[in-house]
Formats: sequence, structure tokens, C-alpha cells
Amino acid sequence: MIFVAEKGTIMSDLEDIRLSVERFVTAVSNSMRLEVAVFDSDSQLFYCTPTYVKKKGRTVHAPSLREVMENGNVLVNKPGEMASCIGCRFKTHCPSTIEILCCIRADTRIAGVLAFTSFTKEGQKRITENTSVYLNAITELANMIGSLLLSRDGGASPVNLDANLLASMELCNQPMLLTDAHGVILQYNQLAANLFRVCDISTTSLWQLFPHSVVKRIMEGNNLYEKSVNIGDATTKISTRAIVVDDQVTGFFIRLSDNLYKPSKDTSYFEGIIGSSPAITHVQKVIKRIADSPTPVLITGETGTGKELIARAIHEQSSRNKYPFVAINCSSIPDNLFESELFGYEEGSFTGAKKGGKIGKIEMAQGGTLFLDEIGEMPLFAQPKLLRILQEYELERIGSSKKIHLDIRIIAATNRDLADMVDEGKFRSDLYYRINVINLELPPLRARKDDIVPLAENYLKKLKTKMNTPLMSISQEANAVLLDYDWPGNIRQLQNVIEYAANLCESDTLMPSDLPESIREREAAPGRPTAKPAQSGSRDEDILALLEKYGYTLEGKKKIAEELGVSLRTLYRRISHLQGDDGRE
Repeated sequence: MIFVAEKGTIMSDLEDIRLSVERFVTAVSNSMRLEVAVFDSDSQLFYCTPTYVKKKGRTVHAPSLREVMENGNVLVNKPGEMASCIGCRFKTHCPSTIEILCCIRADTRIAGVLAFTSFTKEGQKRITENTSVYLNAITELANMIGSLLLSRDGGASPVNLDANLLASMELCNQPMLLTDAHGVILQYNQLAANLFRVCDISTTSLWQLFPHSVVKRIMEGNNLYEKSVNIGDATTKISTRAIVVDDQVTGFFIRLSDNLYKPSKDTSYFEGIIGSSPAITHVQKVIKRIADSPTPVLITGETGTGKELIARAIHEQSSRNKYPFVAINCSSIPDNLFESELFGYEEGSFTGAKKGGKIGKIEMAQGGTLFLDEIGEMPLFAQPKLLRILQEYELERIGSSKKIHLDIRIIAATNRDLADMVDEGKFRSDLYYRINVINLELPPLRARKDDIVPLAENYLKKLKTKMNTPLMSISQEANAVLLDYDWPGNIRQLQNVIEYAANLCESDTLMPSDLPESIREREAAPGRPTAKPAQSGSRDEDILALLEKYGYTLEGKKKIAEELGVSLRTLYRRISHLQGDDGRE
């Protein structure tokens, strides 16, 4: 029953919707990690979380609540020092570190006050940094309670208010589940749906989601906190809270950690770096030295040199290896989808946006490593956002002003000369200097001849586990051909050649005749100019000689340009000229 009291307030019997209010309060308290209290229109404490009543008791400072009823929302960010604190028994020693209060209205009439409170410095910092988020959350919850007062749909079942419960669960910034007393999953928020998708899970019961020993403890009413559990083929942490009505458990709230450890199917990427040449040995040493550093890494090198393998090896050798390695190929995402794929979006942020929004690739790497392959292909319009993430390690989804703190290591890779792209205005200089703190340059295969045979033999072993081939070994004659070739496509081209032979070879030993004709003819690599008569006298001869001396890598060309006293761009033009102006480097 609702009836109008003096001064235009409602003396609403909140008892009619007590069960619903208690469930809302429990859900929001667990999901947002704060204490919640509800007061009626007479400024009497109606319901609160256990910590709230333990810290502040049941006695209420009515003037502060009347201020909320008059003003709608009040932020108490300096407890004990504000005007509304005058006369409060806690004025000189308030246990609260911060508090947000909101008026509950049923239609246009006042029904009570809702309070979000923290008693910790961590909670104070979290709410202060995200005040708008918490103000929106308390307003939504107050509106839900007001709507219930008008509709009188309170009931005994913990799931008779599906839409409202789901809305309150969406306020949580971590995956949340609601189950009945038997562990059947009744509701979950969008973050939980994203988690299920990542883990490739489809289930409706805790018994199929977590180990039985863990579920048994939950069903017995034990409240777990940050308990490590297996979920699918991954590991996460869960916190649980039983919903108790009339001394009986009617359901459970489950909060999952957003830090997900999904072990890789191949956990030996570092061992997968084959070779003992000085060039690759140096790369292996650098990987171990920089693995645990938070500093961004830029991996450079020609196409096919194994940049993603090196990135995965860095992640594997680091303390982040228990968290995701998320790889993004910047050249494979259409420009119109780039921002939404990387940064994610909120529901309704643009036409075609999915209901509930979508988590972005960057956010999926939380705790782990984000690998940006072919970063030279990243659209210019997206580069400022990535730069901001690298500077502040905070993310805002499209359509949202909420800042999400990121704990990620960024590794980028490219086969392009980003310095030249900066000069040409195709890549931001500030982003270039931010990602190029540690530059790990991979040598081309022609610069590590000693590794060609071991790489070929290792790949042949891998192929034999995947396909039926009689091929068992590589003859010395075939090895000689492989060693004499320049490998412009590097390791990837070598693997293609071995796979070609494994498919067509009819004996157990690979002979030169089993190799592609282009390899047998020992064609010069497109990346290397052939020694043809110089068209510009001794200068062209000098370039050819210096290329043989320093090699054909980016670093080698930089040394040549410095020795000749020309820009790198001029050197590239002259090399192109030596190749007959075919435009290849």
C-alpha cells in the first residue's frame, strides 16, 4: 500500500518488495565491490549489507537524508567535513571514505534514499576515478526500486524480475552469474557471455562449468573469495555469495575474475626458435633479457622471418604467460571495423552494434600480451587511440566514457620501414617513438646460412606428424642446393619448399630433383640486386660492394647510407635503379 504523507512524500511499505530489494542490493554490492543501504521516506534504515550495519549501525543522521530527498543526488567525498555532516555522531571519526546517495522516487513522489558506501581507501580511489559510472549505477538501481513500488511485482522467487536483475548485473565490470539453489544458471551478464565465448563453453549448470568439488562447496552455502578454478581449458578465479531468504538458500551470485589464463596448445615457442647461428643466438639472448619488462617491443624484419613466433616466445618467457596472448593482424581488419574490433563498443553506440556491446581485442589481452602484427598497416585515424593507450594504459569503448584500466604488454611487428613512413606522413611519429623503445630486428635467412638445414629437418619432422609421406631425410646434395639459395621469402618460403617435396617425393630421401624448379635454378633473391654493369660508374659499384659487406637488412642499408653520405630514401632509389627500376627493394 502506498499513501501520501506530509510534505509530498510517500510512506511506502517497502516490506511488500523486501525480497526484491534485498536481491538487488546483494547483486550490486557483490558486483561493484561496495556497501549498499536503503532508507525509507521516514529516514529509517530499511535494509543494508552486513558491513554497512557493522560500521555505521542502525542509527541514521536524518538531516543528510533530507538533503538527498531535496537535491536528488549527493556525493560525500569528504566525510565529516561537509555541511550535511553537522550534528552527525560520526562527524569527527566517520568510518566511510566516500559515499554516494540517491533519492528513490515512485513516479514523482519520494519513497526513500539509496546509499553506495565504501569504507576502504581502495574503494574511495575507485569511486573517485569513476564517479560518473557509480552515479549512473545508483540512479539506475533507485529507478528500479521506484518502479517496483509502483508495479508491486515483488515475489518470493529470486528470478521473477529477470530484466531488472540482468540490468543490475550489467553494472558489474566483471563476469557475473546468477543461479538457483541447485546450480542451474538463470542469468549472466555480457562479460560472462564473452568469457564463455572465449573458452568455447556452452552450459546451463555450475556442475558442468566448474569442478564438482568446488560446486559442492558452493551448494553447501560456503562463500568463496578469489578461488582458483578451471573453466574449460583455462583457469580463472571466482567469488561466490549465497542468497538466503528465511534461512534458506534460494540461489547464488558468482563473480568471475576478468583475468583469464588460457594455456597455449604449444607451450614451447622459445624452443621452437631453431638454429645456433650467431644472429639467432643473439635474438634468443635478447628475448630472455626483455621478457619481464613492461616496455613495448617493436620486432622488425623481412616477410617470413618468424616475427609472431618471437613475440609468442617473449610472452612465454615472461611472468604474463598465465594470461592471454592476443594477436591482431592490422592489415586484415577493414578500416570501418578497425576501432570496434580493437577497442570494443557499448550497446547502441552505432547502427548495427550488438545488443550488450562487445569487448575489444585490446581488452581481451588484459593481464597478458597484445601483439600488433603488421602495425605499419594500421589506419592513421586509429593511431592516436593506440598512442593514448600506450601513454595512459586506459581504454574507453566506443560509445562509453568509462575508463577501463589496462594491464598489458604491447609487442608490435612490421616488415616495413616505419621511419620512412613517418617521413612520408603515413605513420605518426609520436606512436613510432612510443613503440620503438626496444627494437628487435630479425635477421633474414640468407644471413644465417648455418640454420637452413636444421630448420628444414625440423619442419620435415613436424610434417610427418600431420601427413602421410615417405620422406624421412634430406640428402647432402639437396642440402647443398638449399644452402646455395638466397631465400627472399625466408623461413616461410623454406617451409613451403619442404612441404612441396613431402607431398610429391616418392622415396624416403629428398633429392635435388624433388625440389621446385625455381630453387634448383638458384635464382637470385628479388631483394638482392644482381651484379650487372653499373650505369652510374663507380658509385653503383660501391653500393654493390657495400651491400655484400653489410648485408641486405634494414640496419645494413642504414650503415651503407651513412657511409655514402646519402639518405636512406636515396639509397633505396639507387638500389631500385640497379634492379632495372622494377620498384623492388
